Order: sequence, then structure tokens, then C-alpha cells
Amino acid sequence: MQFAIPQFTDIEDKLIGPLTLKQFLALLATGGVALMFWSLFGFGIIFFLFALPTTLTGVMVTFAKFNGRPFFLYVGPLMAYMSQPKTMIYRREGVPVTFMKKVAEMPKSKIQNPKSESSESRLSKLAYLLDQKAHEEEELIEHVTRTP
Repeated sequence: MQFAIPQFTDIEDKLIGPLTLKQFLALLATGGVALMFWSLFGFGIIFFLFALPTTLTGVMVTFAKFNGRPFFLYVGPLMAYMSQPKTMIYRREGVPVTFMKKVAEMPKSKIQNPKSESSESRLSKLAYLLDQKAHEEEELIEHVTRTP
């Protein structure tokens, strides 16, 4: 007994003319927003300033594709990205980094093969590196505050 295997499962059904249901609803919402602008401002320059970008955005969301996927699939993640707080890290250019020099100048007795050393010696090595970094940051802060 043979069974038919469904093909083209990634293509949505055309429900309203050449439009899928999502496309039709997006165009309907865009038209509703444009109608709201028309009822608020009448048929004038202010109407076009608001309605034209809104309509173009709605048409783009409805019909545009990005990387082979419909653009409206990117709207949700874009809104989530724009609404979440971001962490900005400022790094001052031109400040010499001497941390690697200090690690290179460390006594060879402190640098060992990680497989052969115990957890206490690894912990002391980590503490040494952190202390060096804290001291370096304090020097940098003092240098910046002294420089006019």
C-alpha cells in the first residue's frame, strides 16, 4: 500500500486571492492605520507625512523577504532586541596594556603545566593574576585622574 508524502510544506496556502492569511491581515492592519490617519488629519500634507512611511513599512513587512524568509518573522525578534536593555562597554584607546608583559615576567615557578599542578597551586596562580590586574587598574585610574 502506497501513501502520498506531503511536499512543499513550507509554502502557505493562498486564501484570499494571491495572498496568504498573514499577508492579508498585515495589509488590512496597514490600511486601518492609514484610514485612522486620514480621519485624524484629513487629506493633506500631514496625512502623507504619517501615512506614507506607515504604508511603505506595512507593504515591506507583508511582501519582503530577507534571507529567504518572510520579513514579518523578523519583526518580533527585532522588537524584543530594541526593547531590551543593552550593556555598553567603553574602552579607552591609546592606553598601553602591560598585563601580558607582567604575565610574561612572572617567575617560571608560578607557571606550570596545568595537568601536573594541584588545585591549590592553580588557585594561587589565579589569585596572583587577579591581584596584578587589580593593581594595574588602580595605576591606570590614578594616571587618568592626574592627567588634565
